[in-house]
Amino acid sequence: MKVLHLDLFKDVFKEERKISLKDLVPPEVEVTELPSGDEDKVMDRADEFDAVIGARISREFLDKAVNLKYFIIPFVGVPEKDRENLADFPEITVINSHFNYWMVAEHAFTLLLACAKKLVPIHQKLKKGDWTPRYEKERGWGLRNKTLLILGFGEIGKEIAKIANSFEMEVNAVKRTPGESDLVEKIGTNEDLHDFLSKADFIISTLPETEETRGYLGKEEFKQMKEGVLIVNVGRGPVIDEKALYEALKSGEVKGAGIDTWWVYPSDKES
Repeated sequence: MKVLHLDLFKDVFKEERKISLKDLVPPEVEVTELPSGDEDKVMDRADEFDAVIGARISREFLDKAVNLKYFIIPFVGVPEKDRENLADFPEITVINSHFNYWMVAEHAFTLLLACAKKLVPIHQKLKKGDWTPRYEKERGWGLRNKTLLILGFGEIGKEIAKIANSFEMEVNAVKRTPGESDLVEKIGTNEDLHDFLSKADFIISTLPETEETRGYLGKEEFKQMKEGVLIVNVGRGPVIDEKALYEALKSGEVKGAGIDTWWVYPSDKES
């Protein structure tokens, strides 16, 4: 078996990485390792590979990799570029990894705490020498005994629930299919969404972008939420209707939002 590893994390984890992928696989697996985005260096032998590990791989490579059986994306989710390209290659099996689930969960809680404690607006004022937040009645909100709703209960959602439990929060979750977990009070499905929204003080979305989840939180859903709710999104931007969120923030119905994922991204590094 021949594998092309387009390493996305070569520079990110260079200190921690003591061994390469070649050291971890059986000798009969031949691994070619290149930095992410360098598939053009092996374009002339793309048809040799049985599997590729990476993301945002060019359409030209996929067209030439006629023997490719597996496309392994080494993180949570499938980038839009790959999703669009792979739609034309149904014979390729896509495999997703969740190795970074705990990192995303930590980041989600960082955003939640930043919103709840009003860190950014207070910091911005203090930078200008404005000490008025010191005398404001409402300088932030506590998490203890508050209700957190997690949208999407995969590996990231479960890790978020563990963290929330340490803050003594009541945690509920919504997922596509019914289920139970010791990590949360209740798990509902999409049919239960509005009922859960009306009880949540904080909402964290980990949802991927699909036909079913696009616009999942829209104008009607915002009407169901508690006034003053805080929202964090570490899933995909279009899961939340951008205009509806803007209007809810503008009116104060939503007190704050921590956004890690956007609706439109720059086309290149210079944009």
